[in-house]
Amino acid sequence: MNKLLVHSNNTSFNRTELFSISEQFVFDVDFDKDIDFYIDDNLTNGDLKQKLEKIDLIFIKVSLSQNYLEYLGLRLAYHIRLTKSLGVKSNIPIVFIAEESFQFLGLTYSEPSILFTGGIYLIKETLEDYHMVINWFNNEIIKPLVDFDSFINTINIDPPSNYQLPHSIANEWALTRYFSMLKKDDTNEGYNTLEKKILELDYLKTLHFKYVEAKASRQRFNPKKHAYTPSIRGVDSIRIGIIDDEINKGWLAFYQYVFNKSQAKSIAFNDFKKDESRNELIKAIQSWLSESFQSSKPIDIFIVDLRLHDDDFIEQDFDKLSGIQIIKFIKSKNPGVQIVVSTASNKVWNFQKCLEYGVKYFSIKESPETYSSRDNTRTSLIHFSKQITSAVERSFLAILNRDIQNIKSGNIFINHSEKNESAFRSLTFGEKGLLDQILSLLILDSNSEAIINQCLLLSFQVLENYCNLSTVGVFDFKNSSGKVCLLENNKLIDIFTRSSDNRQTLTRLRLIRGKHEMQDNQASETIISFEIEDEFKLYSSYTGPDTSSLVQIISALHFRHHLPKHDIEKIIKLRYYRSNVAAHFTGKVKTEFEKITAKEIIYFINIFMKIFT
Repeated sequence: MNKLLVHSNNTSFNRTELFSISEQFVFDVDFDKDIDFYIDDNLTNGDLKQKLEKIDLIFIKVSLSQNYLEYLGLRLAYHIRLTKSLGVKSNIPIVFIAEESFQFLGLTYSEPSILFTGGIYLIKETLEDYHMVINWFNNEIIKPLVDFDSFINTINIDPPSNYQLPHSIANEWALTRYFSMLKKDDTNEGYNTLEKKILELDYLKTLHFKYVEAKASRQRFNPKKHAYTPSIRGVDSIRIGIIDDEINKGWLAFYQYVFNKSQAKSIAFNDFKKDESRNELIKAIQSWLSESFQSSKPIDIFIVDLRLHDDDFIEQDFDKLSGIQIIKFIKSKNPGVQIVVSTASNKVWNFQKCLEYGVKYFSIKESPETYSSRDNTRTSLIHFSKQITSAVERSFLAILNRDIQNIKSGNIFINHSEKNESAFRSLTFGEKGLLDQILSLLILDSNSEAIINQCLLLSFQVLENYCNLSTVGVFDFKNSSGKVCLLENNKLIDIFTRSSDNRQTLTRLRLIRGKHEMQDNQASETIISFEIEDEFKLYSSYTGPDTSSLVQIISALHFRHHLPKHDIEKIIKLRYYRSNVAAHFTGKVKTEFEKITAKEIIYFINIFMKIFT
C-alpha cells in the first residue's frame, strides 16, 4: 500500500521512524496568491499530481496554514474530488488528521459538507489511530468514493468572494460552457486561439468552477445530439461591433471564431483601462463609435453588454449603466442600427427598459447558478445565432436612415421662394415629416403588413405631392395641357396638348392598359405601362383621377429625372396595390399571392435618392 501525507510541517505523521509514509507533500502556499490557484497548479501540472498517481491512500492535515481555523486541508480534498484531469485518482480514500471532531468542524467551517460524503475519514494525530486506518484499509473497510452523483448532491460550494465580480464569474462560465459544446475544429486557427484563451481563464482553477461544472456535466456530452457547429444565416460580409468589458478574456476569440465561420467580421472596442472612471470609459467608447459612424463602412449591428464598468454593479439607476448610455448614444446617431444585448442578467425589467430604448434582441449568457443541461446550453447558442440573424435582417434600417438623412440634407431642387414648395419641404423633409414617419414605422415593425401598407401610402404621398409642385410640372387636364420642367435647363416642355379640333389630345405619352399578375380574374384592365412617342400623336383624353395622377408621375419621372422604364412600371404596379389594398381593400388583388414587404419601401427611398439629391 502506497500512502501520501499532505501537511505544512505541522504533524508528527511525517516522522518516518514512527509512521510508514510512502510520499509526502508539504503545503507551502504564498498567501499573496489565490489558494485555489496554488492547489489547482499542483494538482494539474505539479508535484502533487505526480505523487497522487502512485498512491492508494491519502492523509491530509485539516489545518495547512498558521491559522488553524482555515481548514485548507478540506479545501484541498474538494479539489481532489472535483479535478477531472485526475481521473479515477479523484475518488481516492481521504483521511483527515485533526484534533477537532466532525461536529466541531461542521460548525466552524463554512463548507463542511465533504465530511459527510463517501470515501472520507477523520482521525486524531495518534499512533493508534494511524494503525487503525492501515488495518481498516487492509481489511477493505476504508473504500474510495463510489457514488459521485451522491457526492455532488451533498456538497455545496459558494462562489469565490475574492474573484473580481460575479459578472466575471458568469462570463467565464458561459464562455467555457459554450466552447465545450462546439464541434472539435482543431485545424481552424480561430478555434485553437479560442481554446487557448479559455485554458488561460483564472476561473477554471477555482473550486466553484469545478463544482458547478461537475454538477452541470452529469448529463453526458453526446456529439451527435449536442455538438454545435457555428453557422449564422445571412451574415456574409456583415460587420458586427462588439462592446463587452470581458472581450480580452476570450469573448473576442469566441465571436471571431463564430462569425468568421459564417463569413462575417467582428470589430471590437478593446481599449478598456483598469483605473479609468465610468464616465471616461463611456466617452472613449462614444469616440470609437463616432469614428465608425463617420467611416465609409459603418457598423450597423452591435453586441453590447449592459455592465461595462465595475461601478455598474453598485448602480441603482438603470439609466446610468454604462451599457445603457452606449445604447442611447448609438440610437441617437442612427435609430436604425440594430443592437443585441448580451448579458448574464435574466431580470425582466432589464429587458423592458432596453425595449424602451429600441433594443429588440437579447442573448442571455449562461450562468453557473442555472446549472444548465447540455440541451439548454445548445439551445442558448442557437438562440444567440437566431438573434444575430434577426438583427442582420433588420440592419437595412441603418442604411435606410443614412439614405433618408442624405435625402433630407440634399434636396437642393427646392425653390425656397415658392410657398407651396416650402410647405412641401417642411411636410416631407422636416423633423417628424413623411420620411421620418416612414423610418419610425419600419423601426417599430418592419414585418407588419399594416405598417408596410401605411409606409406605402406615405411614400406615394411624397411622390404625388412632389409631382404636383408647379416647378416640377404644370398640368391642366380639363383643358388638355401638360408640361414638365426639365432639370437640366428649367425649360418647360409639352407632354400633351389639345388638338386643333379640341376633341382629342396630342401627346408624346401613350398609356398601355392590361392586367397586373396580382389582379383578380374579375378585375378590369388598368394602366400597366406606357410608351413614349417620337412625335405628338392623337390620343383620347386622359380621364379619371387615377389616370391623371399616373400621367403626372410618369411624366416627371421619365422626362425630368430620366428614370428607367422598368422603375416607372414598378411604381405603376405599386400604385395599383396602394389603391386596392393599402388605401381601400377592394378585393381586386390576390393578396394571398401578392404582398409587399419592406423591400418595396426601400425601393421607394432609392427612387427618392435619385429624385431629391
